[in-house]
Amino acid sequence: MSITLTAREARPASGLILLTMSLGVLIAQIDTSVVNLAVKPIGTDLKASVTELQWIVDVYNFVYASLLLTAGTLADLYGRRRIFGLGIALFTLGTVVCGLAPDVPTLVAGRAVAGLGAALEVPASLAILTIAYPDTKERTRALGIWASCYGIAIVIGPTAGGALVDASGWRSIFLLIIPFCLVTLVLVMTVVPESSNPQGRRLDLPGQALAIASLGSLSLAAIEGPRWGWASTGSVAAFSLSVVAAALFLRRRVALQHWMLQSCCCRCP
Repeated sequence: MSITLTAREARPASGLILLTMSLGVLIAQIDTSVVNLAVKPIGTDLKASVTELQWIVDVYNFVYASLLLTAGTLADLYGRRRIFGLGIALFTLGTVVCGLAPDVPTLVAGRAVAGLGAALEVPASLAILTIAYPDTKERTRALGIWASCYGIAIVIGPTAGGALVDASGWRSIFLLIIPFCLVTLVLVMTVVPESSNPQGRRLDLPGQALAIASLGSLSLAAIEGPRWGWASTGSVAAFSLSVVAAALFLRRRVALQHWMLQSCCCRCP
């Protein structure tokens, strides 16, 4: 595997790199759960319907999940630090928009931007740690700490979110996370070396479009189904599109893996 390193690889900085990656994962995971606690005050303040509240909660997870695979490829192609930093910047922007949102559409848009940022930074953070810790034992320990941030977020997210909503209102759950985003952004620009691994990687835009179509249609059917009616034309069409897109996505992935295997075999002596 060919890896291009373009920045300092000072070993004393590995602890700061781990801190940076852990902060990135922590803020991304907290945002997946903390908003649930603010649904009622958000609905009251912005006069949001039940369907609108569902979109506020779910659009983050939808964008986050649907772009994870593509984000990992982008990090390998264009630089892991660059994509991680872009992800943190977008997450910060989306969070600011959410904290200042005057209406439901703006809040939904902010959540979507934050989800895009999270999708970019999470897979890049894992790759960065793999490079920062070449020793297997140290890498295992670092990845264990990184993975524990998921559990920490589940524990502290609801607790901190509930306290913030009660004390300062629903906007505080967004605005008070911004300083942590800025610290993470400064750290990634100062202590994290750049790395990439473009060999044998390419961006599969049709596959990504199919994944988004499948997840988007399923989300649309699940959120709008109670209002439309589960047997309505809209619900049936959305579910059908989701199934068809998922089947085409899996077929394309199998075909791409077969092509990559054949290419590797042809290059071997």
